[in-house]
Amino acid sequence: MKSLSGKLPARNQIAAVYATAVVILYAWSLIHFFWRFPSWLYFSTMGEIVVTLAYLFMVNFIESGLAILAPVALSLILPRRWFLDRFVTRGMWLVILGLGYLAYFDWRIQADAAFPYSLAKWTPLIVLPVLALTFLLDKINWLGRILEELGDRLTVFLYIFLPLSILSLLTILVRNLF
Repeated sequence: MKSLSGKLPARNQIAAVYATAVVILYAWSLIHFFWRFPSWLYFSTMGEIVVTLAYLFMVNFIESGLAILAPVALSLILPRRWFLDRFVTRGMWLVILGLGYLAYFDWRIQADAAFPYSLAKWTPLIVLPVLALTFLLDKINWLGRILEELGDRLTVFLYIFLPLSILSLLTILVRNLF
């Protein structure tokens, strides 16, 4: 157990990378939510819209938890000097590039078009360029300093979105249990 704790990043480092995933995922979902919001006013009650928002926050909470697993797993697997010593910048690059690819994949899926099977087929191979870019972009020192500062500032959003996610969980539990 002691060797495992030596390979885990500090809590504030995990928070900075997690906040990056939270901001990207919640912003992406809220943009789509508010894009559809005016049309929902015509056929949904305000209660139904709030419950939809609660489900959206719960899905984002789960997705952001899954997004932070990749950098934490790499810090456990790779040698300390490869990933753990630069966890914030490399973790943020990994989250940004990984979620960026998933956003591109989502953008390519259109309702009236065929599913992009070729893109889905190449998805496992995209991991290699994402990892390579993570390590290459981390070599740019001034960019790393900007990412570290950005990560510190993004942790403020955890104080907003985590309580809203807990409130959403309670809303969903009450709605489904009673």
